[in-house]
Amino acid sequence: MKLIMNENFNNETIAFDGFSFKNCCFTNCVIIITTLDFNFEGCSFFGSALHVNPNLPVFEVSHRLSQSAYDTDTQCFRDDYKYPRTTVPLPVSSVH
Repeated sequence: MKLIMNENFNNETIAFDGFSFKNCCFTNCVIIITTLDFNFEGCSFFGSALHVNPNLPVFEVSHRLSQSAYDTDTQCFRDDYKYPRTTVPLPVSSVH
């Protein structure tokens, strides 16, 4: 993955696929996500629109996008260490 650091993007269309963004700012941009092959940390988004492939798992995309804030407890940008991913069994229900 190609690393892009400390850049300010204004009024641009940017494909996230294949890139890792660190400490970047996106203002009034169109961001295109077609795969999960992207990463970012410490980025800011202002007035930008996301165009996400509808076949991608929404929770995985949401989790990645929610990691733009720094977690001082874990001293990292991802919360996987503080809140590990777990599988929780769902209750079984029946329709009558």
